[in-house]
Amino acid sequence: MERSLKIYLLAAIFVALLGLYDYFTERIPSRLRADQSPKSGYGLIPAMDHDSLARAHGTDIVFVHGLGSNPDTTWQAEQPVDAFKTADTNTRSAHRQYVNWVSEFLPIDLASTSQKDIRIYFYNYDSYWKRDAIRTRLRNLGNELLEHITKIRQSEQERSRNLVLVGYSYGGLVVKQALVQAHMSQDPDHIAKYIKGIVFLGTPHRGSSFSTLGWLAALGLQPLGSNPSLIAEVEYDSIPLLDLHRHFVKVISSDVIVVNFFEQRPSLILKLWFYRWQRLCVNEQSATYEGSNVRSIGLNVEHTGLNKFGSRDHNYKLILSKLSDITNMRSQPISRHYVVPIESVRTYTERHELSQSLHEKMKVRHNDAGVLHAAVVYGSGGTGKSQLALRYAEGHKQQYNPILWIDATNADTARSSYERIAEELGIVLDSNNSRASSLIDSKAVPAVLRWLFSRGETDDEWLVIIDNADDVRWDPRAIVPKGERGNIIITSRDRLVPIPFNGSFEELEVGVMSTIEATSLLLQHLHWDSESAPENIVQSCTELVQQLGCLALAVDLAGAHISNEPNQEVALRQYLADRERHQDDLLESSHLYGLQTEDTVWTVSDTTLNKLKRDHPMLQPPLMFAFFARFKGSVILDKMFRLAGLGISAVNQALDGERLLSDIRKFLQLDGGKWDNSSYRQSRGLLARHSLLQRVTDKWPWVTMHNLVQRRAKQYEKSRRWDWWSAIFVRAANHHLA
Repeated sequence: MERSLKIYLLAAIFVALLGLYDYFTERIPSRLRADQSPKSGYGLIPAMDHDSLARAHGTDIVFVHGLGSNPDTTWQAEQPVDAFKTADTNTRSAHRQYVNWVSEFLPIDLASTSQKDIRIYFYNYDSYWKRDAIRTRLRNLGNELLEHITKIRQSEQERSRNLVLVGYSYGGLVVKQALVQAHMSQDPDHIAKYIKGIVFLGTPHRGSSFSTLGWLAALGLQPLGSNPSLIAEVEYDSIPLLDLHRHFVKVISSDVIVVNFFEQRPSLILKLWFYRWQRLCVNEQSATYEGSNVRSIGLNVEHTGLNKFGSRDHNYKLILSKLSDITNMRSQPISRHYVVPIESVRTYTERHELSQSLHEKMKVRHNDAGVLHAAVVYGSGGTGKSQLALRYAEGHKQQYNPILWIDATNADTARSSYERIAEELGIVLDSNNSRASSLIDSKAVPAVLRWLFSRGETDDEWLVIIDNADDVRWDPRAIVPKGERGNIIITSRDRLVPIPFNGSFEELEVGVMSTIEATSLLLQHLHWDSESAPENIVQSCTELVQQLGCLALAVDLAGAHISNEPNQEVALRQYLADRERHQDDLLESSHLYGLQTEDTVWTVSDTTLNKLKRDHPMLQPPLMFAFFARFKGSVILDKMFRLAGLGISAVNQALDGERLLSDIRKFLQLDGGKWDNSSYRQSRGLLARHSLLQRVTDKWPWVTMHNLVQRRAKQYEKSRRWDWWSAIFVRAANHHLA
């Protein structure tokens, strides 16, 4: 009887304990029940309205909640009582209102303090550990955050946006794990590169003093399906946490601003009458660490107050100020891009009226142009259009960023220009087809156009100069960029060059120089100026420039020719005499294109060519001059001659007919199996010295030729088989590449 009583008593106690267990745990929600699950979905959730088109170089801020929480409650706080003008307690309770400071305060306040385009996101992940918990761990949660961030960085514009991560408590550990994983996976989307700041709100870098209590609670809730392993991961000074922090500090850039906010009030654990059991959930030693760009700030709140602000109080303003500092911060000096492969000539003579006119026209706004300002600089060949645009670019390097130069001589030169620009701007192209054979197939052109179009009001204005847009056989409109920060100058011999500005642009005609300007240009070549030069020199220069029609290119070529003579006064008189004799020989060319400017430039070119032929019979620079003219486009790479030199022997052996002209072969000579570029360099140098070529030192050195000069070069000894020889040359270069 006594034994049966004991059994009944134990059974009653067991049932009572089960009842108490059920009573105290029935209010613990389950994520399996829709009515108890967070309203927010998982992943990145916009905390504010965003434009559908993400702008480049803005900032994305991601808020990551803590253990067992969600965005619905983590960032939400009750508004202060004095915010309601109600005296009755019951009435105040009925009117209780809550505010989410991340979505309601922050977008407004950051917009007033930051000039950057900002998007704000909540990140919701399942870290609920009390009932029906999933089996996961910190490493998995970090990987998931990384994957979700990648989803909002799909386009080129999105991938250029800065990132700021805000982690509350355990959420800070998730942030650290994600960045460590990004480094280990080689960060294919360059997420780590764009991290500008991290804000930790009570993050237990070394663990939490509550971890033991939490772990015991999780063990007690195991019948409900709890996950004690999540709590165990924040054990104070645990090896995994210390390893994570060591890896994090190693991979994070020293340019990243890190702010640790820590609690200064203990959290209440238990209250019995007058007794209060309180402890800091994450003490200062755990919530902070030292670093070159790390700041630690205490807030006079308990742990749960680090992420809940019902008003714009002092604590909120401290966090706001740090987020403002980060979003306004440039971690590196502004990178300025000046992609202009040529420089204005040493003897450039300022044409003040034209320069001032271009300056004024680049201030006129046309609403329908698709850019801020656009101007077409037109005029006959050789009048100095390109030099005028170039001088404008050189004088406005601080106003525009980037400044880009497009050689629009033909589709090939335009494509090459865009490929060079894409490389300079760091635009990643498809590695399988980054270099295309035609403008249509080029990946660089649309990529650069999109990059320019995406510049927003927080970015610098850009300037694009489209030079030599003369050939209407291909449509240059395909390469003209648009964008709200854009400025465009187009140079062309055709006033009606097709451009996509809907007629909304400024026009500037560049004619021949005035006699005074042209004389000043010629005197500069002779190292004189109009004030100090002898009167007879000034008179001879004036006579010559008038004969040249005051055409800038012709005067420049003549000046380069004369300046290379030891006795320039004698050379000036001789040049006048030589030119008179040459004029009759070139009358036939004056009607080839119907332009007097071409006749003038051809006359000047022939005078220089005859001198070079007479003075350098072994090198024969005119042959190189004529050979260069056969290349398609206006750019000739030095590398082409090296490749052709290495491949010409094999090509000659395969030819049954005429081989490459021996006078050209000397530019391709080999010495010990390597290209001997001595003859090439000397001839090229003579042509450049006399302004028949322009030398450009770049990653791949090259030379360029004015299109009028190129036309004249094609007439030099035109009875020879130049096209056949150039085909052999190209075949030799390709043979070596193959």
